[in-house]
Amino acid sequence: MPVSPVDIITYVGIPLAVLGVLPTIYTCLKSFFTLRDITKSLQRNGVIAITRSALLTGIVEIEIPRRSIIPLDRNDPKYFSLRERPSALKGGTWTLFNWKEMVIGVKSYRLQYSDELMQPQTEIEFEALVAFLLDRGAVPSATGWVHLRNAGLWTPAGTKLLVVGDEEEVLSVALSDDSDGILSLSLGWREEWGSLGRGRDSLPPYWIRVAKPRTKEEDLFRAIEELEKPSDDNDEEKNKVNTNAQGGFLDDDSAVSVKAPTRSPTIRIRISTTGVQASFTETETAPSLPLPLLHLRILHTAPDATVGFWFSCMTTAFQAPQGGLWSFNIPPETLSIAQRETVPCGVMVILGTMTDDQVPAWRTSNHDDKGEQFERHVRFQEQSRRMNEEMRLPPEQRDAARRRRQEQEAAEFHDNFRRKLLRDEQRREAEILEAIQSQRLPTNIVATANLAYLSRKLNFASPLTIPTVIEQMLYTMLHDPSFSMRLATMLDLWKNWALSGGMTKSHFLAVKEDQITFALASVVWAALGAIRGDGGGGNVMEDLQECLRVWKKVRLG
Repeated sequence: MPVSPVDIITYVGIPLAVLGVLPTIYTCLKSFFTLRDITKSLQRNGVIAITRSALLTGIVEIEIPRRSIIPLDRNDPKYFSLRERPSALKGGTWTLFNWKEMVIGVKSYRLQYSDELMQPQTEIEFEALVAFLLDRGAVPSATGWVHLRNAGLWTPAGTKLLVVGDEEEVLSVALSDDSDGILSLSLGWREEWGSLGRGRDSLPPYWIRVAKPRTKEEDLFRAIEELEKPSDDNDEEKNKVNTNAQGGFLDDDSAVSVKAPTRSPTIRIRISTTGVQASFTETETAPSLPLPLLHLRILHTAPDATVGFWFSCMTTAFQAPQGGLWSFNIPPETLSIAQRETVPCGVMVILGTMTDDQVPAWRTSNHDDKGEQFERHVRFQEQSRRMNEEMRLPPEQRDAARRRRQEQEAAEFHDNFRRKLLRDEQRREAEILEAIQSQRLPTNIVATANLAYLSRKLNFASPLTIPTVIEQMLYTMLHDPSFSMRLATMLDLWKNWALSGGMTKSHFLAVKEDQITFALASVVWAALGAIRGDGGGGNVMEDLQECLRVWKKVRLG
């Protein structure tokens, strides 16, 4: 039976036509199922998006809002908690925590497969992000911040910046697929970590807590004030203060009357790049109250006043050993001075703080004592000769000769006394000149000697320590503007002679006039020098602050 064209079309053409549309059908089905999987994945991860599918091309188009986030208020109960349904999509690690969110744009994606699904990274201020994570208990990774500071955007992905425990990742560098030239980071946090024991009562980053010590240092400045009072002060009150100083601490507040008004036991202070930014009192029975502290605000003080600057330096030095985060950057020249030898050893001896046995030799040999002994012997012999001559004279001439001799001896005594004063003055001038030109001592040695001197001067049983004295100085500066100015003046003087080549006589006289403030200033320099205890090569907080300065905003996801 012959095959007709109809048969050919029926048995050959139709199957071929069906085979021709199968790819299209497959593409449509694939696009449908891909869109369904993507929609389910978006819903499961809590991502709001607009989805579209081109059935003939198999491309799924997605528009997801890009967000900008900031940490919640610290008093918000969700601040220290995790989000109930974080996103598991690539780019969504930021959803581990609760944030204040704001939509700043839309990111479009064109996908062929559901496993290509991702969500846009969010934008956040780098400093706010780091402060938030540190507030939750994370700690900086020294190697990570060094790499970021040196390599920038070329830092390898996976470099850890903040960690928990044994290098468990909290914040790390991410791939820059969605960064648009901005530093890209990712988060990691385990639910079992919780808030690592942190809470509202914990001290947040950039803040320090200055407490009123309940040790012998509590009476340090009271004893200093009493020591510097005029001698006609009430002896009974003076004895009372000295007794308290020797005892180490006050058992009650009965002796507060010798000081300024009642002071808050604990104060919280936030230090920013411009110094003191905010401060509050901490009490158990009353709500926190803000303190203006205008004398410590750099922007409010006189143009030539450096009280706020030195207070910020001291708070940074006080907080640095505790691993705190701060914004105020101590100038490199100031840290350099703290690392150098700036105080001549002879000056410490003249001030009575150290002895000649404790310092390198600095005095030249003095032969004036033998010369003075010879002159006294000559004068004694001359006096004996004149008295013998008087005894050989007739009685009527003897009295006149005795009067002439006594008048001459009185004149010679006056001249010798003036010559002695002149020699003593010359000797003191020479001693001061030798002292200020003597070998210089490291700041920590000067501070240690000065603390021992203060302990002896104030009758404390054991030497004072640098951390406790720094804290007490900070506490006193908060309440006593006059002491703040006095200490700042001495620190400025110290900085002046360190930068101008060495101490001069005018510097020495100023130090001698206010030796107690000089002793306290040496403690400040020792604390500043301890910031770079690693030999001057920098530390993790310096690297961190430099990175925060360079990268204002980052992409997080």
